[in-house]
Amino acid sequence: MLRRMPPTQLEDLEASIRELEAQLPSAAPEMRALLATQIDALRSAGAMLRGAQPQIDELKKLRPALSPEIAGFFTPAPPVEVPAWVPDAITRPAVSPELLRCPPGAQMYWAEESVGCAVPRGAGRIPIREGLELRFHSTGRLQSQRFYEADLLRWSIEYHATGGRASVGFYVAREPKTYPEHGLHTRFAPNGTITSQATYEAGAQHGWSRIWDDDGYPIGATLYDHGTAVESLLPDGTRRPA
Repeated sequence: MLRRMPPTQLEDLEASIRELEAQLPSAAPEMRALLATQIDALRSAGAMLRGAQPQIDELKKLRPALSPEIAGFFTPAPPVEVPAWVPDAITRPAVSPELLRCPPGAQMYWAEESVGCAVPRGAGRIPIREGLELRFHSTGRLQSQRFYEADLLRWSIEYHATGGRASVGFYVAREPKTYPEHGLHTRFAPNGTITSQATYEAGAQHGWSRIWDDDGYPIGATLYDHGTAVESLLPDGTRRPA
């Protein structure tokens, strides 16, 4: 049995375009222009990527070998493990109250693109999110799973249109609709490679923030002191003040 190759950045762009195109027929009239603009932007990005790919491939051949010290510095840390109980491969038809496990006092709410737990507040009032909230792509794949306490975001896993994880991390919100990151946040390329890691303290970057190409080769790192950039480090060992 042949194994499917991991999705590329271009395949993920194409999947995102299909996702937006699927939303157009049912979108409100005032949203269609925005969706069309997003689709055009993604198509332009895809065309640029196709055109630049041969040059990118050639430049990758010229990248210097990493010293043992630099290779160790740019070795990604294990991503944080959030207490998710819904598998990444879950699809919307498989969601049930038993799977969602809404806490006492909360009930399951369904919307066109999401399903989640919330505490009702009476007629005409928006329920307070409490527990897990799942959002889905039009394909039925997960777009995100997020956990709330009293409408405050506590952790989130976001997903690429092609199905793999896009990011994971914790939050320490004190007000609804605010998203201060806390601890290690990790982003992934569509092929599963870690492309960035940054550590936060209540929304401010603190410590080294590292970024990688989608094949794992380091691009660079920046050291932060409670939100202020201090210095940068390049793969060849060059250090520069911020």
